[in-house]
Amino acid sequence: MGKLTLKTTPWTSVFLSGKKLGDTPLVDFPIPVGTYVLKLSNPDTGLNTSIEVEIKSGQTTAKKLKF
Repeated sequence: MGKLTLKTTPWTSVFLSGKKLGDTPLVDFPIPVGTYVLKLSNPDTGLNTSIEVEIKSGQTTAKKLKF
């Protein structure tokens, strides 16, 4: 397992394979090791985008994004 910390401006809802992980900021969210495409959306602003993240064993992958 690894962890994901994701902060976005503005806030976004984060989805993995159609399942909502939560809203940003996500802090130390546990995820199995692998490379994933996360879908980010904010209905208030019309934002819909995707990002790729690589989760490594025993590590935290941190991303800070501004849209």
